[in-house]
Amino acid sequence: MKNFLFFSAIITILVGQAMGFGYYDSVTKGTMIPGISPSTTALGSLRALGIQEAAGIFYNPAQTASLSTSLQLAGSSIYWAERVINSDIEKTVRTYLTADNGTAAFVFPAGSFVFGAGIAKVGEFGYEGSHTIYDKPDEPEIGVAVLYAEGSQWETLASVSTVVYGRLSAGFSGGVRMVNAEYQYDFASHQFLIPDSSAYWTVEDKEFAWHAGLALDGDVFKSGVSYSSETDYMEDIIAFGGSALAEHIKNTIVGFEAEIVSPFDQNRFLGNLFFQMPLTENMNVLSSVSFDDNRVANRAGLGFGLGCDLHVNQFTFGAGLLSRFKSRKNTAFPNEQSERVDDSSTMFSIGMAYSFSD
Repeated sequence: MKNFLFFSAIITILVGQAMGFGYYDSVTKGTMIPGISPSTTALGSLRALGIQEAAGIFYNPAQTASLSTSLQLAGSSIYWAERVINSDIEKTVRTYLTADNGTAAFVFPAGSFVFGAGIAKVGEFGYEGSHTIYDKPDEPEIGVAVLYAEGSQWETLASVSTVVYGRLSAGFSGGVRMVNAEYQYDFASHQFLIPDSSAYWTVEDKEFAWHAGLALDGDVFKSGVSYSSETDYMEDIIAFGGSALAEHIKNTIVGFEAEIVSPFDQNRFLGNLFFQMPLTENMNVLSSVSFDDNRVANRAGLGFGLGCDLHVNQFTFGAGLLSRFKSRKNTAFPNEQSERVDDSSTMFSIGMAYSFSD
């Protein structure tokens, strides 16, 4: 029985198919970093629209087509938690904190084109959790299983963008996604006749990845569409949306973006309503509300973002906060009984951009 449970756990970890970019996905494809910069964090991880910035090469490179020579740096911390709920009073809580997320991007115009390059952390594999194993619920426990994982996925890109016609721009970025992760699974037996067991394995992967997009930058209305390619440890994503300038609400920008993860396959949908409101001449307030239609126990995923950017001469300083909540069914441990599993994450991002021209 013990060997069956142990090898079932290993198989579940290696081929598990949650694929929802929740905490559990740290042991499948990895947990996707929801924001590349403070603005994308506060605006709900926008991928087709958003503020024009050098980091755009990681979501919609068309957004960089009108930029002057610019450098952008950003860093973030993320706190993940999963609550395995078996009844109203019985819960198992597992958490993980990472603070080594970062982005660096540089763009410069040359003739009618804008070229760029950058590196960013786009995925996290960290996981820490334990689970008490029973042969039968009314019998003594067999032992405790412990799963520990660490690692990350980074993207290194080069990009090119240009204004195609009028206010319409197009962009493309391509490069390498690099994965490096380590896993340790241990079983500590509480019964004399059942021996302890452990397994250790690593994952290393390097694949070509690309992003492409179009952006229409009007005085009142803006729109965009972007596509991010699929690799072994990242699903493809298509995003599209539009925004409008509401002059009667203090020149607030109001927009909506739709994101489809794994189109033509799983077709998971994420909707995002966002706002950008000038607070002073040099400062904007950013906010967002998002929802995920992947319902479990009649619970849709929700997200809330808040942030700001401050312009000081040629510098732009930004901060963003994004909290997301959703439910799922699976856990990283086979045969773990639960009514549902509630995922949550809180991301805080800060950054700085510098424009080399006035």
